[in-house]
Amino acid sequence: MGSGDDGTTTCIINGTRVKKSHPCIKLMGSLDESQSALGLALSLLPESEVELRGQIEALQAMLFRVGFALAGKPCIGESDLRLVERIVEACSSSAPRGFVLHGGHPASAALALARAVVRRLERELVEAVEAGLNIRSHSEILRLLNRMSDALFALEVQLNAKLGHTLKHVDCQR
Repeated sequence: MGSGDDGTTTCIINGTRVKKSHPCIKLMGSLDESQSALGLALSLLPESEVELRGQIEALQAMLFRVGFALAGKPCIGESDLRLVERIVEACSSSAPRGFVLHGGHPASAALALARAVVRRLERELVEAVEAGLNIRSHSEILRLLNRMSDALFALEVQLNAKLGHTLKHVDCQR
């Protein structure tokens, strides 16, 4: 029988065995999904998008460092936050106002998926802290994830615009 066959696993935050439904495991699962969604976006990205590829790879690596930070290692800092904010600023001219239907180029759709998963990761970090998990750098991580979801939206919009895809706006009119 494998160590997780009984429905438990180890929480990297505090090293204890917990049920796989525990907030720590949900948090780590969303972290894994967000990294994977960025990997999907990279696999769909045209090879010609060298700068965007570098930005997505930097965000993906940053998410891995978030995992290390959750385990108590000092792996994220202000420079990460500044990088994410620079991405948002660089893309802000093409950002639409209001709500949009996600889609367009497949890599852009994958960035939209990654953004949604990062938002869930953000909520699950709050839930884990509320459940009593002692995450030393949770405030830094929370700020970083909040800005990262903005950056992913900005990259989604920028890529669609660059490749000639127009996002459809949605409002309450039928």
